[in-house]
Amino acid sequence: MTAFHELLADEQIEAAFPLMRQLRPHLSAATFLSAVRAQQAEGYRLFGGEVDSSLVVLAGVRETRTLLRGLHLFVDDLVTLQSSQGRGHGKAMLQFMVDHAQSRGLERIYLDSRDTALGFYEKLGFQSQTSVTCWIKVATGFRLSPPEH
Repeated sequence: MTAFHELLADEQIEAAFPLMRQLRPHLSAATFLSAVRAQQAEGYRLFGGEVDSSLVVLAGVRETRTLLRGLHLFVDDLVTLQSSQGRGHGKAMLQFMVDHAQSRGLERIYLDSRDTALGFYEKLGFQSQTSVTCWIKVATGFRLSPPEH
């Protein structure tokens, strides 16, 4: 049985770094705590799930409101320890997030998915949408003319 709780103490957040790094390999141990704290100032919450006092699953979420989606819970990060995958920890964490969202009066949960995880989310009842995340490096700016072939 997985026991869930919010990671609040510095030591808890720092201990979550190796697991989060499985999902976000660009992160640095030296800046992880400060990065989480900066996000927490904007409403981010980091939850952990443990089995026998060992962290096996993490979820980073935020309650947010957009014109398109209204008030909802957004799952920024969801990762299960590689050696513990396939044992229901991710599903249990998402159920914990459903319960959390319901307790906050939120009607929907949204997340972005990698192609490799889409089947997992769809099996749980998530509906995929057709939007594609796009980004640009601000310092680079736009291309004002089409690329040359």
